[in-house]
Amino acid sequence: MDRFQRDLKEKDFIFTFELVPGRSIRTQQFSAILKFIEEAPKYEYLSAFSITDNAGGHPALSPVALGRVIKSLGLSAIIHLTCKDKNRNQLESELLALDRENLHNLLVLTGDYPFYGYLGRAKPVFDLDSVLLLQLITEMERGIEIPKGAPGGGNRLPPIPFFKGCAVSPFKLTIEELWWQYLKLYRKLKAGARFIITQVGFSPFTLNQLKLILKDGLTKYFSERLNDKGLHKPEEDSQFKKVPILPSILYLQESVVKALLKGRVPGILLGRRVWKRFKEVGFSEEMALEVCAKLTAIYKRMGFKGVHLCGFPPNWDILKRFFELYQRVSQDIMNKEETYYELLTEFDDYIVYEDNGELIEKNLANIDKPLPKKSFSFSYSMNNFFHNLFFSRKSPLYLTLLKFFTWVTKKRSLEKFFSTLEYAIKRPLFYCQECGDCTLWDFNYICPQSQCAKYILNGACGGSINSFCEVYPYKKVCLYVRVLRQGDPRETIKRYLTKDPPYLPPRDWSLYRTSSWINFYLKRGHFKHEN
Repeated sequence: MDRFQRDLKEKDFIFTFELVPGRSIRTQQFSAILKFIEEAPKYEYLSAFSITDNAGGHPALSPVALGRVIKSLGLSAIIHLTCKDKNRNQLESELLALDRENLHNLLVLTGDYPFYGYLGRAKPVFDLDSVLLLQLITEMERGIEIPKGAPGGGNRLPPIPFFKGCAVSPFKLTIEELWWQYLKLYRKLKAGARFIITQVGFSPFTLNQLKLILKDGLTKYFSERLNDKGLHKPEEDSQFKKVPILPSILYLQESVVKALLKGRVPGILLGRRVWKRFKEVGFSEEMALEVCAKLTAIYKRMGFKGVHLCGFPPNWDILKRFFELYQRVSQDIMNKEETYYELLTEFDDYIVYEDNGELIEKNLANIDKPLPKKSFSFSYSMNNFFHNLFFSRKSPLYLTLLKFFTWVTKKRSLEKFFSTLEYAIKRPLFYCQECGDCTLWDFNYICPQSQCAKYILNGACGGSINSFCEVYPYKKVCLYVRVLRQGDPRETIKRYLTKDPPYLPPRDWSLYRTSSWINFYLKRGHFKHEN
């Protein structure tokens, strides 16, 4: 068995280390990474090395190259597999290549939006989101069936022993953002995630709340908060509570702190007390290691399975000092209760960031706080009325319209007319992108193809800050925040939790510029997966 998988089962507390390859293999930075990896067998600190995939949206060495080196030394690699820069076919090809290299540990992520690239910003490609990619991998683990109509259609391929994990970012400033992190985590766990690595954060209390909710039962929590016993699924809760959680620990250099203050690292918020501590004593290697060691010791005391070390220089001398400091702090708080509670006071639920040059202090959202109240919107009410009348399978008009649109498809000119009519109406109303696979109802009549920079269909990414999209900070509110603020948030959440299948399928590109009205009635695209 792979060491990472074995340690997750057998050890009480483990450490993984994140490597960030750069844009060239002919640099001192890459040489330092190679040396660090090659010296790893002399030490027993780390259970696995994880390797980022174009971190920050910048081009970099593929993680497979370093993964191969790590594997050759008898060590464990965790490949960051992101949805960005690749369509679903390329993702499947990459998974086959990873199987060939015997690199089966995966951290599945949506990925950072592309920024700098050759001759300008690269085209954003988010064909799948992290939930759908997890679902694809789960099917490959079982042995994926080739679609009928494709070469070899109907045959089932041999199963592949992937071991996949997911991320979650509970450090959010608004209740809507936070709810989406829990909801999307639910779909990720349903899709087969077997370990969780959290986003970087500086509030042990927020992370402990996540751990306790999973331990007590995620669906139980949803059912109690939404006052709906039908949402409670004990068999799912018993499975989810076994999934190990590894909080991420960030080594803070001065340049990193400045970037966090300005909101330049999507999804990571700087803790207020950590920032004040650095401001008081100044930036130093020892100070950075002290913060990391204290957080690690706290997480061990709280009962987490381990930590994921991020941003550390690839230097064993620095890492050895971190472990010495961590062991000393950990021993102190294990032996003395008052020392543990004293250590907790060095962290709180407040974060700091700059907005137009002004320093803002704000409390992190608490999932136990009330959801926003149901809002009234004339446009939402009208959209809902017309949807229920014309595009609900329970509508009294459904069977009549089914016959009508079936007849329309036999008349090419009529089919084209309805496509033109539909988009003439929907373009000005919804910024429609003519996908032909319309999901407006799932998003309370806000189009994800035009209103989400990553076209995500199964829950918000972790990059938002204070309700704003990571790609358009302080300019454009996250699509998913808007969805919960439109209509009844409780009903929206219930609809999300009870969807069958438990994910929204990806856009079917064969339907581009066809009529989604007709496609609804003929059950094309994602409509054919409805149960």
